[in-house]
Amino acid sequence: MKKWLISITLLLITSFLLPQCSSNKKEGEEPIVKKKRREINMDKRLERDKTNLFGNLSGNKGTTFEFSTSNVLWRASLESLDFLPLNTIDYSGGVIISDWYSSNLSNESIKIEVRFLSNELKASSVKVKSFKKTCNTNQCKTIKMKDSFNQKIKNNIIAKARDIKIQDENKKK
Repeated sequence: MKKWLISITLLLITSFLLPQCSSNKKEGEEPIVKKKRREINMDKRLERDKTNLFGNLSGNKGTTFEFSTSNVLWRASLESLDFLPLNTIDYSGGVIISDWYSSNLSNESIKIEVRFLSNELKASSVKVKSFKKTCNTNQCKTIKMKDSFNQKIKNNIIAKARDIKIQDENKKK
C-alpha cells in the first residue's frame, strides 16, 4: 500500500513540474535569437593556436613553453615528496598538494602543500605549508605545522634541485 501511495505522489509531483520545463516558443515559430555570422581565416587561426598551445612554433619571438621535466624545482619537489600520496598536482598552477599521510600505527597524519612562485633556483621561489591532523576516537583536530618543519622540507627541495641541475649540466658535457 505504501509503495502505491509513493508512486502516485511522485507521478503527481512530476506532472506539475514538467510543464515548468517547457519553452515559451509557440509551435512553428522561429527563435528570436539572431546568430552573427563571421568569416574564419584559417591561416590566422592556425598561427594563433600554434603560438598559444605549443609556445610559438612559428619561429616568431614571443611566448615560450616549458615542460615540467625541464624545471628542476618541480622535479626536486616530486622527488622529495615521493613517499606521500599526492592529491593535487598542477604544473601550470604551480602547486603540489599531498593527501593526508600517516604511518600505520599512528593517529596523526600530515598534509603538505608546495607552491612555486618562480622557476628560478632559489629559496624564495618555493613556499611550503604543512598541517598535522590528530584523531582520537570520533574527534579530529587539525593544526598548522611549525615553520621549522616547513623550512626543512623547503631546504630538502632546494638541495635536491641543485643536485638535479648539476646532474643535468654534467649530462650536457
